[in-house]
This record gives sequence, C-alpha cells and structure tokens, in this order.
Amino acid sequence: MSAPLILIADDDPGIREVLAFQLEDAGYRVLQACHGTEALKIYQEQQPDLLLTDLRMPIKDGHALLQSVLKIDPFATVIVMTAYASVEAAVDIMKTGAFDFLVKPFKEEEVLSTLERGIQVAQLKGENKRLRQALQETQNGELQSRSDKMQHLYQQAHSIADTDANVLINGETGTGKEHLAQSIHRHSHRADNAWIVVNCGALPEQLVEAELFGHTKGAFTGASQAREGRIASADNGTLLLDEIGDLPLNAQVKLLRFLQEGEIQAIGADAPRHVNVRVIAATHKDLHSMMREGSFREDLYYRLSVITLHLPALRERREDIMPLANMFLGQSAASHNREPAAFTPAGAKLIENFGWPGNVRQLKNFCERWALLYAKKELTPEILQTDLASNPQSNHWQLPPEGVDLAELEQQLIEQALSRTQGNKTQAARLLGISRHTLDYRLDKYKINTR
Repeated sequence: MSAPLILIADDDPGIREVLAFQLEDAGYRVLQACHGTEALKIYQEQQPDLLLTDLRMPIKDGHALLQSVLKIDPFATVIVMTAYASVEAAVDIMKTGAFDFLVKPFKEEEVLSTLERGIQVAQLKGENKRLRQALQETQNGELQSRSDKMQHLYQQAHSIADTDANVLINGETGTGKEHLAQSIHRHSHRADNAWIVVNCGALPEQLVEAELFGHTKGAFTGASQAREGRIASADNGTLLLDEIGDLPLNAQVKLLRFLQEGEIQAIGADAPRHVNVRVIAATHKDLHSMMREGSFREDLYYRLSVITLHLPALRERREDIMPLANMFLGQSAASHNREPAAFTPAGAKLIENFGWPGNVRQLKNFCERWALLYAKKELTPEILQTDLASNPQSNHWQLPPEGVDLAELEQQLIEQALSRTQGNKTQAARLLGISRHTLDYRLDKYKINTR
C-alpha cells in the first residue's frame, strides 16, 4: 500500500522545502503548491490524504482554500498553519472545518505528531465514506434482485450475518462477491466497527505477510517505521480477503494459525497479539482443484468455509438483468448530471439475452458508458449491438499465436482508461473493472505518472 500523500500549500518556498524534507524523511509522499488556487487544482487531480496549508497566502488564502476543498470533498482532512496565535483564530479555523492548526514557528516533532493524528482521522473518514457508499449500493442492489436465487442467497447471508462464523463466497468474476460480503457485515453486530478489504491478488508476494500481519521498525530492509497490519486494523470488525485463491502458500500457513488461535504476530515482534476479527473470504477460483494440486491448503479451506455462499452468474438469473440495468443507467446519469437514456423494448430484450461474461460489473460499466454517450436517447438494438460487439470481453478475445506481453498490455489499458477519464482514478478503475486500491498498486508498479 502506498504511503500517505500530503499536499503542502505555502507561499514561502523555504517553509515548503523544509516541511517536504521532514515529511518525506518520515515516509510520506509530498506534493507542493505556492498558493491556494494551485493547491485546489492539485487537490482535485491528485486527491491527497491530507492538506497542510498556510493561512495567509496570495491569490487564494488558507480560509478560502479550506472552504473550496470541503465543498468538493466533505471528508477532507485539513491542517492550517498560522503565525497568528490566538484563541479566536484557532476557534475560527476549527469551526470552518479544519482538523487542527499549527502555530509558526513549529518544531518537527509537533508537525509529525499532528500529521500522524490527521492521517488516522483521514483514514477513518475515508472508511466512513466508503461504508456509506457501500451501504447505499448494497441496499439498492438487494432491492433490484428479483430472482429466487438471489432472494434465497440474501436470506441465507442475513441469517448468518450476526454470528462470528467465517464465510467463503465463491462465484465468477464480477458477480458481486464484495457487495454480498458488505451486506453480511452491515447486518452483523460488528456493523459499527471496521470493515477492511484486502485484495490478495493485488499484493506482491514478498509483501503479503507485512500487509496482513504488520511489521516493527527495522524488521526488514526498508521498514523505516512500524506499521499495523490489515488484520489488526480489522480488530472487532470484519476482514474481507478477496481473491483468497491468490494467497501464497507461506502466507496461508500464517493465516491458518491466526484463524486457529485468534492471534497475530507482526514481522519482527517479540510476542503475538490477540485480535477479534470476523473473516469473509471470496474467490472466483476452484479451490477444490487447487487443493488437489497442492496450491491451496485443505485445512485452511475448511477453516474459511464454515459457511459457503455461491453467487450465480448473471446469465443464470436473467430476470435481474433489466432491473439492474435500469438502476445503473439512472445512477450513472444522475452522478454525471445527464438526462437519462432509456431502453426500447427491443433493446431490453437484447440486453436480457446477452451472455454477460463479465457479469454485473460488465453490465454496470456498459450502463455508465451508455448514460454518458446517449443521454436522453433511446437505446435501440442497433446502438447496443455495436457497443457490445466491440467489447473484447464480449467477443471472448483469443490469445494470438505469437502471444502477448501481458504487462505491456495491462499498462496500455490503464493509460487508455486514465486518458478517457481525464486522469480521474476512480472512474478509470471503474472502466477497468478493478478497485481504486488495485489501480493505485498498478500505477506504482508500472510507474505511470498521473499528473
């Protein structure tokens, strides 16, 4: 996972450089702006974890910048720097929505301490925002599931939600496994506590254990500071291990020990720590075949699959297709301030009979495309057929005889998605059918510049 990104806004280049040096030395990533207008532009483009801004700046001062940032991101965490120390000024800054303030001149320890608290709050705000969005999407998704299969599935999920039993969710890619897992968490007694998602397939093999279990300072080369693992972050809450079939065997051993004993031990730590975590795992892979091949531990499988839920493919529940399509079309139109498009009866029939190899995720991506390109228009079979036929996933694209450079192809697709969305990472991730977290990892991996 990338280090927190801090945006420093100050018209004094000396202060900016000193702060940047201190923060980078402490392990943060840093962006700089010389006035409020530039800072606002960078904030919109880069979406930093925290904004550290001077109060007095030319063009757009700290107060105006704070108000502008909170308009576009009500969950923003902002620390204001000022040379004017007074109770009145501090109260005014906090009332405006700032997290905290620093009085110049300040000591490095004071800056780092305030920043560390700010980052913790920013992470909590981000989790809260994600949970609110997930709650709304989950409620909508459940309402749109008309098929007997999905109604029965959600009844099963909700009946076991308030237990602490581990759950294994299997189903094809794009069927909504994370969506179902969120619903289980929301209906459990842990709903007000942490909801942590780890995509096992997005983690480099050498970092899996550090990501899951954490590490102490100096535990290995590059561990300049201690870091809590994702399991510890989920204490008293729920942990979703997405794509559990991609977890390396050595990490499977440690995960099994955690499930058996309820304890974790960070890399480099002297003693284990007890945690209370409900685990939900998800996969599109055939774990039974992997067990026979020796690539997935049988004892781990039985620990994870106390309850097993299977998500049917979209083609197996065609009565859900049009309700979902209409919902996605309406949501996309509203989020982009467009007049909604509408399916003609013949268009709806085509959608219902299409195979949807990418399942709900593919349907959602197409509906967003149609909402943007065909606002206020009727979606006829001619329009839909052209789009569906041009999609590689719809065509069941075949590997050329000469093969392909997968890394190069992946990099090109990411760059095309960013170009099409004008650098908006959230929209680019949606187009690619991956999470924002996975996209950030790929951007770091291929060193793709998004500025």
